[in-house]
Amino acid sequence: MHARITTSMFLTISLLLSVELLSAGSTTHSWDRYEDIPGAADVQKAQATSRRLVRSGRAGEVRWDLEQGHAWTRSDGNWVVLDLDGGAEIDATGMEPPKVIEEQRRRERRGGGMLDRPARGHQATKMQSPDGAWTAIHRDYNVILKARDGSEIALTTEGNDRERFGTASWVYGEELDQQTAMWFSPDSKKLAYYAFDVTDVPDYYLLGGLTKLRTNIMDEAYPKPGDPNPVANLRIHDIETGKDIAVDVGDDDDQYVYDIEYAPDSKYLIFRRMNRHQNVLEIVMVDPATGESRVLIHEEQPTWVAHDSELRWLSDDRRFLWATERSGFRTFELWDVEKPEGPLATLGDGTFPTERIVRIDEDEDLPGGGTLYFSGYGDEHPMNLQLYSVNFDGSDLTRMTGDALNHSGFDIAPDGSGVVATGQTWETPPQSILYGKDGKRIKTLATADLSRLEDSTRRPSELFSFETEDGTETCYGRIHYPDGFDPGKKWPILVDVYGGPESRALRNTFEVSSPVTEFGLVMVQIDNRGTEGRGKAFEGATYLKLGQVDLADQAHGVKTLVERHEFLDGERVGITGHSYGGYMSALAVLRHPDVFHVAVAGAPVTDWRNYDTIYTERYMRTPEENKLNYDLGSCVKLANRLEGELLLLHGMVDDNVHPSNGWQLVEALQSKNIPFEMQFFPNATHGIYSPASRSSKWSFLVEHLVEGE
Repeated sequence: MHARITTSMFLTISLLLSVELLSAGSTTHSWDRYEDIPGAADVQKAQATSRRLVRSGRAGEVRWDLEQGHAWTRSDGNWVVLDLDGGAEIDATGMEPPKVIEEQRRRERRGGGMLDRPARGHQATKMQSPDGAWTAIHRDYNVILKARDGSEIALTTEGNDRERFGTASWVYGEELDQQTAMWFSPDSKKLAYYAFDVTDVPDYYLLGGLTKLRTNIMDEAYPKPGDPNPVANLRIHDIETGKDIAVDVGDDDDQYVYDIEYAPDSKYLIFRRMNRHQNVLEIVMVDPATGESRVLIHEEQPTWVAHDSELRWLSDDRRFLWATERSGFRTFELWDVEKPEGPLATLGDGTFPTERIVRIDEDEDLPGGGTLYFSGYGDEHPMNLQLYSVNFDGSDLTRMTGDALNHSGFDIAPDGSGVVATGQTWETPPQSILYGKDGKRIKTLATADLSRLEDSTRRPSELFSFETEDGTETCYGRIHYPDGFDPGKKWPILVDVYGGPESRALRNTFEVSSPVTEFGLVMVQIDNRGTEGRGKAFEGATYLKLGQVDLADQAHGVKTLVERHEFLDGERVGITGHSYGGYMSALAVLRHPDVFHVAVAGAPVTDWRNYDTIYTERYMRTPEENKLNYDLGSCVKLANRLEGELLLLHGMVDDNVHPSNGWQLVEALQSKNIPFEMQFFPNATHGIYSPASRSSKWSFLVEHLVEGE
């Protein structure tokens, strides 16, 4: 179709001067309000009823009687008592349920709290000390220490918009999750803070106030691939003496210093240090009295190191659990801050990826002084989550959920003698199961009620798998069917995509098909290579090649489905997504026009040269190092290949994926006289919340996929 002019376009024309919005020879095209789109009423009806079609398969409250070896659970308001040794039901007449045993809870990170919630990509401006006596304030690029009586001490006065104290920058907030820039020690005696230099970082300017009488300039120090990065340093202020010291963060200015915290006993300041290529990560221990530092943990990967690995302190304030991918699969190590020669133990065999810590039991009578309970993907099916226990010395690794199901909602007995979990797959409705410590099913406590689903004409979605085109991996996807699905009819396909590195769209769960299929289509989701939960080799398959391997998997998955199912119309395939999903959508109709015919791309990165250093270089390195693959993954460079229908959606004040991404693709298409459609939003940031976004998106998809049959 053709580029269209909206109200927002007229405003943009007046401000961006020479930008031509209409492709040569095009005509304008209108879109319908969402409620007027054919099928929208059916979608809304399905959205209102979907959650009620499958009634929970979770058991009620669970209590554990350790003395008797019983598990108590509520069923229809009544207590049922089960013997943990065999699952026999016990006559509970005259018995009182045991009191609730409080599980050991996660230790909260100490060191003060945020008094204000920062906007996305920014850092808090006020932090309170744990004892409440002090407030650290970031004001005018300086750090102020405010006492309880209201008096203030200026810790820095030389700050400005290039040399900042007590704050960082957008790219640190967005890509390293750095929401804080000032940190009190748990004993409230010291304050650490960033000394952040963005002098050499180029600014990016946005024009705000596009719908107001006067516009305003919005600028941010935003490094793009190959640009100079911020230089991050740390200072520590001793509140009692009033002295400041500089922390030895290392000699490399072109590095990332982040995730700063104090040890729970205030003995150390700890930070993570990562080189610019992000394939080396170190945990650095600092003496707060001198600023001297030493490396405790050194991790290195051939692709990139996970920047956000979990670190969990134990109650002795000296040992901690650390998530590592040394083996190629995420597992846990036990470390002691006083023993830099290596981990005390590896908690897991490192042959499958773990997901998260479920519980920690510390007990001196247990081997190594405790037991870790964690979830992981060690089942034959790589999407089935299981529960494991292991002692702190690495001994007795045990899978506690024995069935080949995907598990969640773990309720572990206080002594680890059993667990209640919800198990399911795409074809097995949720059920609540009592397992013994050895993983054997003792009893099924509850099963999901499907009577409402069976009485309806809706149907569950289905999980499918396919081998990648090069035969190296197996990918999984999910297919959603419309109400009253007729396999004798040809149905258009809509791929809903994100697909970016370290993301995930699918779980092996029982789900009713997506309501959007009521527009009259079959919806497909695929977790391509590069997504998480499958190990480092699967995740790293897209390294240096964003938009190639990942998109090839999406395309091959669609082709495989079309070959398998005669009811799928391979001539009517659409794709839509936002952010990375917008990038994949726009690139899909350019790189694979034989597979994808219609695309709606929301806030897409159209060339990786446009995005920030930290995210982009983590997966692509710099354009100088990787020019060919930057070009092969560029929508702008491949714009002349557009054959299908494309709708671009973008916010004009998007400080994340800048609107210049959209404009570059617009210019490339217009210069080649290639028709397309677009809608830009004058006040929208990265998330486009205008109702016109949803209306134009679905109008476009329905017109070209459903009505175009």
